[in-house]
This record gives sequence, structure tokens and C-alpha cells, in this order.
Amino acid sequence: MSNALSADVQRMNELISRSQFGEVETAFASAAQKAPTEVDSLFPIVEKLDKAGQGEKAGNLLEPLVPVLLEKEPHKAVRVVEAIAKVSPKNPRLKDLAVKTYQAEYASIPGFDKIVARATDESKGSDFAFVDSLMRQLAFIPGDYLFHEQGWGLGKVTAMDAAAGTLTIDFVDKKGHTVKLGAAARFFAKLSTDNILVQKAADGDGLKARAGTDPAGVILTVLKSLNNSSNLKRIKAELCPSVISAKEWSKWWQGARKALAKHPYVKVGAGNNPTIERLQTAVPQETEAREMFENARRLFDKLNVMRRYLKESDSSAERKALLKGFAESLLPLANKDHEKLLVCFMIADLAQAEEDLGVSAPASAEDLVRDAEKLLEMTVKLSDAEYQERALEMHRALNKDGWNEVFGRAFLQDMADVWDRISERLLKGDNQDPLLKAVKTVLDDPEAYPLQYLWIARRAILGQKLPQGLELPTSDRLFERLTWLANKVLTRIERGESKLKDTLASLRSAMTDRQGRLLQAAIAGRDEDSASHLLHAIKRSRWLSETHLSTLRDVITRAFPALLQREEKLVPLGQIEEAEGILATANGRRKREDELRRVQEEDLPAVAKQIGEALAMGDISENAELDAAREKESRLKERAKEIMEELKRVKVVSADEVDAAKAGFGTRVTLKNPQGKQVVYTILGPYEADHANNIISNESPIAQGILGKAAGEDAVVTTPEGSVNYKVVAIEKALA
Repeated sequence: MSNALSADVQRMNELISRSQFGEVETAFASAAQKAPTEVDSLFPIVEKLDKAGQGEKAGNLLEPLVPVLLEKEPHKAVRVVEAIAKVSPKNPRLKDLAVKTYQAEYASIPGFDKIVARATDESKGSDFAFVDSLMRQLAFIPGDYLFHEQGWGLGKVTAMDAAAGTLTIDFVDKKGHTVKLGAAARFFAKLSTDNILVQKAADGDGLKARAGTDPAGVILTVLKSLNNSSNLKRIKAELCPSVISAKEWSKWWQGARKALAKHPYVKVGAGNNPTIERLQTAVPQETEAREMFENARRLFDKLNVMRRYLKESDSSAERKALLKGFAESLLPLANKDHEKLLVCFMIADLAQAEEDLGVSAPASAEDLVRDAEKLLEMTVKLSDAEYQERALEMHRALNKDGWNEVFGRAFLQDMADVWDRISERLLKGDNQDPLLKAVKTVLDDPEAYPLQYLWIARRAILGQKLPQGLELPTSDRLFERLTWLANKVLTRIERGESKLKDTLASLRSAMTDRQGRLLQAAIAGRDEDSASHLLHAIKRSRWLSETHLSTLRDVITRAFPALLQREEKLVPLGQIEEAEGILATANGRRKREDELRRVQEEDLPAVAKQIGEALAMGDISENAELDAAREKESRLKERAKEIMEELKRVKVVSADEVDAAKAGFGTRVTLKNPQGKQVVYTILGPYEADHANNIISNESPIAQGILGKAAGEDAVVTTPEGSVNYKVVAIEKALA
């Protein structure tokens, strides 16, 4: 948009929103007189008037521009007449305006008179049809670039035969294609000379040079080609690798983003794949940052806005005023202790960026972190690793003697991102005792601290530093304990503790990533019996997918080939299909099929989009979002493969096949323990297990202990907690 008309356009937009169309007319005339050639700034106003039912008025407002433009820029006069035809097709002067403008712009084209004659024949007396025919026939002339959406892509018009009524177009893979003049407008979209596709084709070297000197200008070119709004992924697709190499993209985008942040006509959103908009009205960087800060609901969101602005802005009077406003607006939000501490740190960062802001913190950060109990409670709630570490370090500086005890207790808190820093501090000098105490607490109750136990086990297995005097099991036993812990976590999830899903994902990732690197380290130097014991534990791990199980099994059998032979002898060849069969009802199979459909049609496309957005950021070296998305995609693909493999082995059992003489699939079994307490279990397949309603899988430990038993017989059920004796009281069919 022209800077000369930005204020006029903004005022006209406001007047249209209030339906003050008479005043719009006055403002439009004033703007047209001020800058008559800036029609691109006026066309959006015309469109808005047309949508508001004022198309005829819009056409009348455009009409005075035609004679002025005929003298200065005839091609713009043509565009104005075409706009009049669109919003005011019944304008009585439309045909006369069209003849004058098209003749001024296109009379030099050989056979132009044939085009006019053809338009006259096609119009059958309708002025609008006459103009429409001219528009379609002259939509493209030699030298124009166009685009075919259906697959031919970018093309260039190389010739026009007005007498024959044809165009000749060269596409990349289709040279010399001919099309009728009137039809071309229906199949192809005309591209302006400043379209990014045209610039890449016509002046690729010049565009590359401009990308180096004016990155923001190149982004603006792309935005103009994409209706003034797009996301980073789409913009990158236009520029990389034809203009910017994949290797240079990250650095180039960082510079471009900083330049765009200062551009008054560009708005850059947040996230890995931000929306980038080319604005009609100038919005200074400070105004945009202020709006985002005010719209952020949570303090943590405001922190992210603040950090981004500080990173992308330079010191100035405007920045100082904005940062002061940030600081002042934070004060009323500091109510609870952890909020006060967060605001203290944010104001400190603002003051470091611009001195003398004149805003005092809501409290003394030192006073807030001095007390150990308060510190631990607040630090967890900060939910920001940088500030969590700052709070702990501030406490350490204030408590020269007792800080290590607090750091040891902090290791037991939900602050995984700072555990390495905590241990680094405590393992120096004579400060390791609190860490040793914390580690022993975790080892005594790993179920209460699953991620801390993972941290300890991983460091021990990989030979990383831990407190001296710590007695740990061998590395293979530690890995086995991790498999046991993952099973425990899965059981708790199945019982409704859904918040543990991320914990299970972390455990699974640690034990299976990098082709089982942790397991390789765990079995290094161990004997075959130890490896066999660990393999057995891995095979009993319900949280492992078939792919992960295969990976871990291969790690062990590659190191101990004899175990592979032993495994192959476990199941006779003729019994493999039966041994690996999965029993299910028809409804159970449908549930599994529905799960596969959801993974393939919903979950995987969604995570593919996340990966694309993360990749669009360019710098993948420290891209947590990309790592998380890739890990999630890997899990989903393995999940889909696992389900597909399982479905091949499913055997659907009908009610007629169920024999209630003995406990088995499809039966309801009543058991009694030695204390006389009765419990009823329904035995179905793994897809229909429902612990809340005592529906158990035929593969579960309880079912394995009672399968094949008849009423009156004793059964011994083995669980991780030990063995339990039961008497089978009654058996009945559970399937109707």
C-alpha cells in the first residue's frame, strides 16, 4: 500500500464499517485526487463497498480515474474499467470507457481490430458482455506469465494470433501449447511481474542477490504473491532451495525475522510455523508486541512474548517506553508468591534490556527465595527452566551453608529440565550427601519418582557421574527394573491416571531410542544368563510395541547369538500360528480396527502437520517441538504397524465356540480367596479388557492362572506382587 494513502484508506474502512457511505464518497474522491495512480490501494475499498451493496457507487467513484490514467498509465486504466464492470455492470458508459482504454493499451497488437470485432459479435448488444469478451481475449499477451493450477504450473505467453484467436504458451514440460484467446482466462491465472514465481523464472540471480541485501523485501514479495498472508512453511517452500539453500535457510530466516519484526507493514505470529501477514495499515513493532502482550492470558504466555520482543528489537526510546508498560502491567498480576517471583524475574530482565525503567518489583526476589519451603513450592510452579534455575541459584547465594540440602530436595520435585544442573552443583566439593540422600529416596520408592529413577538408571548404565557411596544393581538389573517400572506406570494409566502418559512416553523413549543404545550399554560385559533373564523381562513388557520389542530383542540376540537359537526352539514350528494367535470377539476386533483407522487417518496427519511446522523454522539443532513431533510420529507409525500385524493374527470367537465347562475365553468366572472373599472376572481378549469392570484379558496374569480350570478346582495366580491362591467357585458363558 502507498504510504501516501494509508491514512485515507484506514479512514474509509472505518466509515464503511459504520455505513457512512456519503462520507466515503468524499474521502475516496480526495484520495483519488491526491494519488490517482495508486489504484491498488483503492481497489480493496471498492470491493468492500460492493459487498456492502454499494457497487454502483463504487463504479461511479472509479470512473473519474480513467481519463487521468489514460494519460499517465493506460494499463492501470484498463484495470479500473475491469473493476467498474465487476461492481457496476449496468454502467451506461461502460462500453465507451472500455473501447478507449483497451485501444490505448492494446492498439499496437497486430489484429486488435479482429479482437474488438469478435467481442462485438459475442456481446449481442450487451455492454457488459462486450467488456467481458475484451477482458477474456486480452487477459494475456506475449511476455505475460501465467499459472496452471491443474498441473502444468508456470508458463510464459510467447505468441498471439489475434486473427485466429489463439495464444501460444511455453510451460516447463509443455512447450508451444496453443489455446483460444477467450478460453485462456478460464484455465490460467495471470501472474504480475512482481510475483515470486515470475521473479524466480525471469531473474533468478537478481532475486538471490536481493535475498542477501533485503530479506524482508523478498518475504514481502512472497506475501504479495500469496494474497498477503501465509505461514512460514509455505514461504519457505517458495524460496528454498531455488533462492535460499537448505543449509543457509535457518540463518537467513533469523535475519529476515528480525527485519520483519521492525517492518510497519508486516505482522509475524508466534510459534514454529508463524502466520506472516502483509498489512494494509502500518503497525509499528512496538504496537504489535503490545497487542500480543495484552492478549496473552497467562503470565507464562506474556513471558514468551516479552522474550521474543527483546530478542528481535534494538534499544530505542520506543522500546524503553514499551518495556516500562510491560513492567507496569505485570504488577497487578503478582498475587501469589510464585507469581510475584515470576514477575520479579521478568521485570529484572526488562530492566537489564533498558535501564532506568522506573518500575519496582512487587517484592524482593531474595526474600521470596530465602525460605527453603517457599522456594521449593514456588520453583515448581514457575514452569520455566531458566527461571527455576535462577531461583535455585539465588537461594544458593543467600544460603552459603544450607543450600545443598535444598538442592537435594529439589531433585525430588517435578523439574526434570534442571536436574542436570542440580546434580552438577551437588557433585562438586563436599556437597554430594543431599543428592545421595535424594537418590536413595528414589531407589527406595521408584513408583513415586519414575522419571527421577530413569535419570539415575540412565546415568548409571551409561557410566555418568553419580554420588559416591551409592550401591546400585548391575546395569542389566537396572534396565530390567526400568521395564518393571514402565509396566507399573502403564497399569496406573489403565486405571485412570492419564496424566502419567507423558511419563510412560519418556520411559519408552529412553529405553528404545537410538536403536536400543541404553540396552546395549546395559548388557555390555554381562554373561548369557543375565542377558537371558533380561530378555525374558523385556518380552513381558506390555508397554512395548512389536517394533520396539523386536529392536530390543535384536540388541540382545546379536550380542548373545545362542539366545536366538534357544528362542527358536521354544515353540515348535507347527504350533507357531496357534501360539501367536490373538483371541477377540467381533466387537473387540472392530475396536482395534477403529483404533488403526484413527491412528492412520487422524493422528498421523496431525503430527505430520506439526513436523512440517517445526521444520519450517529451519534451525533443527535445538528444536524441541521438532524432536517431540518426530518422536510422536515414530510412536504412531510403530503403533499402526503393531495393530496391522496383530489384526493378521486375530481369531474371532463366537458365543457358540465358548465352553463353560472350564475357565477360558468368553467365560465369566467366580473365584474365592482363602479369606472367603469372592470376585468375578470376565475373560475376553486384550482389546476388551476393562479393569474397572473386572473384564480381564486372556493373556493377563490372573487369566493365565485360571485358564483350563473347572469349578471346584484350585488356582494359583502369579502377579508382580506375589502369588495368590484362589478356588474356582463357578463358571458361566459371558458371550450371548
